[in-house]
Amino acid sequence: MVLAWVRLFHTLVFGVMFGSILFLLYCGLTNQLTVWTAITFGLISIEVVIYVAHGFRCPLRTWAEALTPPGQAVQDIYLPPWLSSRVVAISTPLLGVACLLLLGRLLTQ
Repeated sequence: MVLAWVRLFHTLVFGVMFGSILFLLYCGLTNQLTVWTAITFGLISIEVVIYVAHGFRCPLRTWAEALTPPGQAVQDIYLPPWLSSRVVAISTPLLGVACLLLLGRLLTQ
């Protein structure tokens, strides 16, 4: 039961973080620099610090692994396996492009 809650929480965190990355990308593309852009950037920055501090590994995955019975495949998030295995490969370049766009917007203002 605890594992189901961890998976649900991880899915919610993923949704917020990925939505935040898309929002930052939108802000960079449309030059919409607002207080919400700064708040979202701060939220993403906290996520990046947590990820790096845990050795470039999501702590929620580590928690799910600890709760998964031996011999069973670890399922740490309610996403299709093909997507969950590519989250970092998809989100990192998007975040990088968003940051470059935002930096460019800030430097030209």
